[in-house]
Amino acid sequence: MEEGGGGVRSLVPGGPVLLVLCGLLEASGGGRALPQLSDDIPFRVNWPGTEFSLPTTGVLYKEDNYVIMTTAHKEKYKCILPLVTSGDEEEEKDYKGPNPRELLEPLFKQSSCSYRIESYWTYEVCHGKHIRQYHEEKETGQKINIHEYYLGNMLAKNLLFEKEREAEEKEKSNEIPTKNIEGQMTPYYPVGMGNGTPCSLKQNRPRSSTVMYICHPESKHEILSVAEVTTCEYEVVILTPLLCSHPKYRFRASPVNDIFCQSLPGSPFKPLTLRQLEQQEEILRVPFRRNKEVESPVICKILDTADENGLLSLPN
Repeated sequence: MEEGGGGVRSLVPGGPVLLVLCGLLEASGGGRALPQLSDDIPFRVNWPGTEFSLPTTGVLYKEDNYVIMTTAHKEKYKCILPLVTSGDEEEEKDYKGPNPRELLEPLFKQSSCSYRIESYWTYEVCHGKHIRQYHEEKETGQKINIHEYYLGNMLAKNLLFEKEREAEEKEKSNEIPTKNIEGQMTPYYPVGMGNGTPCSLKQNRPRSSTVMYICHPESKHEILSVAEVTTCEYEVVILTPLLCSHPKYRFRASPVNDIFCQSLPGSPFKPLTLRQLEQQEEILRVPFRRNKEVESPVICKILDTADENGLLSLPN
């Protein structure tokens, strides 16, 4: 929802009713600076009436964080806005806990491995040790033949430390690297692995990989994806809950944030034009319902038509 320019715009999919408010409402902060609302965060306008209590869980609300909205018909509403950004910013600023490398240390020490099975290749990530790409072929009466490449390992200390230093510097400057994961820019912590199997396409230079650890609270260190970004250089995305205690790496969903608009004395609980639009939408749904009703007698006729054996038959 966007405020300013004399209107409010809803970003909630399937919410055309709220779009009408663009031309209906004017915002006034009552002498205060109007709160800034971001287009990156979806909002939903609710009209709860006068008997209403603000939610005590979830997004934070304050009684003095509001704007006065006036419609084209001079209807007035007090709209209480959610505090959607200050909490995250304060938490990041006050965080004094372990850095991402320290949070991942238990995973590296327990010698665990994650696997991803694709149509031909299987990928093995042994955290803090190596990344292996392999295919097994079992011939009759013979041992299993393994075709494998190491995409990187922790022996290449120079590459590893370079990646870690870069990540630590970015963290200090609040420039956490992000990657587009299923349409959402997601922060990650990179771990470099070099000294992999020599690559014939690059003058036998060793293969190398960047392991991108991202927070997912319900994950079990799964391999989300493996991609060869350039010849013999790879990106491996790992889901892990270990980073989720760090506010800068925490997965941030995009819930719909509610705005509560209460009518002021002399105004209806919901704007007149909005109610008219809702009535029009209800009328548009009626023909669809009537078509359903017209079809139903035919169904009943078919079900009522049976032969002497009690079997259903279609009417002539």
